[in-house]
Amino acid sequence: MPETSLHNEKIVDQHTQQASGYAKLTGSMAGQQRVPRHLAIGARPDDELLDIACGPGSLTLALAPHVARATGFDITPAMLDQARAAQSKADIQNVEWVQGDAAALPFADGSFTLVTCSAAFHHFENPAGILAEMVRVCSPGGRVVVSDVTPDADKTSAYDRMEKMRDPSHGHAHSVPELVALGRGQYLGDPSIQTSLAGPMSYEAVLATSFPEQFTRDQLLELMRDDARCRADSNGFKAELADGEVLVTYPMSTMIWTKR
Repeated sequence: MPETSLHNEKIVDQHTQQASGYAKLTGSMAGQQRVPRHLAIGARPDDELLDIACGPGSLTLALAPHVARATGFDITPAMLDQARAAQSKADIQNVEWVQGDAAALPFADGSFTLVTCSAAFHHFENPAGILAEMVRVCSPGGRVVVSDVTPDADKTSAYDRMEKMRDPSHGHAHSVPELVALGRGQYLGDPSIQTSLAGPMSYEAVLATSFPEQFTRDQLLELMRDDARCRADSNGFKAELADGEVLVTYPMSTMIWTKR
C-alpha cells in the first residue's frame, strides 16, 4: 500500500521549509565523516547509482565521482533545487535529479547496481514498501543501502515523540533489529552493519532548520536541556551540556544488503 497523499503533503511542506537550512547543516557535517562515504558504502566505478529521498544531494554528490552514473530522487522540489545548486558548485557532471514518490519508483526492474537511502527511512509511512521498491529496481548482485538514525530499542518511542514535536513529518526511527527485520521481509538476508555517532552538535542549530507546528523552538530546547541536566538520556539523543549549550548526538547505522 503506497504512502497516503496526506502524509506526502506533510513531508513536502516540512522539507520545503527546511531545504535551505538543512542543506547548510548537512554540508557543515560532511567534514565529520571519519571514513569517506564512497568507501563506507563500497561504491564501484561501474556502479549505476540511485539515491532515493536524496534531499539536498549530500550522499548523491559524495558518491557520484566514484560511480559511472548517479540519479538523485526526491519528492520535494525545493530539496532538488538545493541539490542542483550543490552539483553546480561542485562541478559534478554525471548526476541527474528526478522528482517523485519513492513508494512508486519510475524505473524498470534491475535498473541500478547500487540503491541507497540516507536519513529518510524515519519519515516513511510504509518503510517496508519503500524497501521493496529499492529491491525491485536493484539488479541481482547489486547492493541496497539504508542509512538512518537508530535509537536503542528501548528509546525509540521517546525518540519518536520528541522528533514529531520538532518535525511533524517524522514517522518512526527504527532500531537496528527493526531494520534488519525489514530486510529479511524482502528476502535480503542479513546485512553488513556499520554504526557511528553523528555529533555532538548544537541542538539550537538543529532547531534552526525545524518548523514545529504545536510547539515553539524554545519549548523543545528546554525539554532537551532538562534531559541533558538529568543525564538520563531519556529521549535517546545523548543530550549533554557544554558551557550552557545543549548538544545532541544521533546514533546512526548503515545497512548494506546484497540482492540475491
